[in-house]
Formats: sequence, structure tokens, C-alpha cells
Amino acid sequence: MLFGIEMLLAVVFFIVMVTRNGYLKPTWQQLVTLGLQIASVWCLIHLFISHVYPEFVFAKDVISVFFSAVFVFAALKDRYESDVYRSHHQQTATK
Repeated sequence: MLFGIEMLLAVVFFIVMVTRNGYLKPTWQQLVTLGLQIASVWCLIHLFISHVYPEFVFAKDVISVFFSAVFVFAALKDRYESDVYRSHHQQTATK
């Protein structure tokens, strides 16, 4: 029963974090969002592997790193697009 509640909360937390992005947000908000996204992945994978597939516990951290990399690349993309958008609009505003 307790595991079901933990998994439900982890899945809800993960889904909420998947829907967040850092586009056109200040750096601190982008970093907080990224940190929470990574925490959601690690929490979900830890719960799932340790309870459902305990034979893969040794690979839990490696799997979490690869899934977290998806959020890191998405954050870098949002950061790049935000910077490009801001620099483009600053150039057009000065003309």
C-alpha cells in the first residue's frame, strides 16, 4: 500500500516536471526547474527499480544519469533559444 502511494506521488511529480521548461525565464528559475526535473527522474527510477526490478539495483544510478541527460539537453536548448530570442529582439529594438 505504501509503495503504491510513493509510486503515485513520484509519477505525478515526474509528469508535472516534464511539462515545465525554462524558455525565457531567469537563470535561477531555469536551474531550479532543471534540478527538480532531475530529482523527479532519480526518485521515480529509484522507487521503480528498487521495488519492481531489484536485480537491476546496481545499474540504477547509470540509468538515472542517462534519463537526467534528457532534461539537461532540454534545458540547454531552452537556454540557447532564450538567448537567441533576447539578442534578436534587442537588435531589432535598437534599429
